[in-house]
Amino acid sequence: MVFIVAIISLALLGIMGLAASDTAHLNILMAANGYDAKKAFFLADSGANAGHEYLENAIASVNSTFYNDGTPATNASVWASKGFNPKEFPVKWHRQRTEVTHVRAGFIETGLVPGSAVHGGSGYGSAGRGAASGGTFSTYLIRSHRQGPRNSVAQVDLGWRHINQ
Repeated sequence: MVFIVAIISLALLGIMGLAASDTAHLNILMAANGYDAKKAFFLADSGANAGHEYLENAIASVNSTFYNDGTPATNASVWASKGFNPKEFPVKWHRQRTEVTHVRAGFIETGLVPGSAVHGGSGYGSAGRGAASGGTFSTYLIRSHRQGPRNSVAQVDLGWRHINQ
């Protein structure tokens, strides 16, 4: 009788041990997935920040092939709603083994900065402002895409307004 109770007790303890082991394994996998997702996001975010540096350098050096060469590839209105295609991203950022952050920029619009001479002449917000302040701006979309391990994907879009001098 004691022998039967001992065997049943050992069987129950074994089942509980297996369940605890399975739960611990699942927690480890969830933590790894969370780590990979955060890493992919932070690397995509750093790619967007690097993208605005690439954009400002391209504007300063009058190299419009990165941001506005007149083709659909640099027109953000054309590709903003399209899916991810790594061949359409000219900049590769933060390479690790086979993983890479893809960065691209595209022109969205241009306009007048409030308080510019054009607005002042038309009576728009010109009280107390000089005619030399303001100017025009160009707005760009900078997109950074990172595909990490375990199918983690992060995409960061950054709207960037460049004030034209």
